[in-house]
Amino acid sequence: MEEPGLSWLVPLPTAEQGAVIDLAGAGDQVAELWRADPARAAALVSELAAGGEFTAAEVLDAAVEAAIGAGVLALADAGTASDPSVMAEQCLEAVPYLVLAVALASADLD
Repeated sequence: MEEPGLSWLVPLPTAEQGAVIDLAGAGDQVAELWRADPARAAALVSELAAGGEFTAAEVLDAAVEAAIGAGVLALADAGTASDPSVMAEQCLEAVPYLVLAVALASADLD
């Protein structure tokens, strides 16, 4: 049921914005999959690049950005801890994401 006078019009993304959203989603998928099965993630990168919308380098770059973003969020959480030892422990939560980012950045799919 709609109430009169209320309007929540959200503009649709432009083609360029849609492509950026799709690329970010592809990067998220690859980063998540890489942690469990790098070979399947590499196959996904190749599949996405074969579609022609993105290059393999663009997909890997997006995956690196996703991993770094997760690591930075973990570090931001650590910055709010009041106890230095808890802060140090929470910093360690960023390590797997940063290691993943390095693995993705150095991946050679050729």
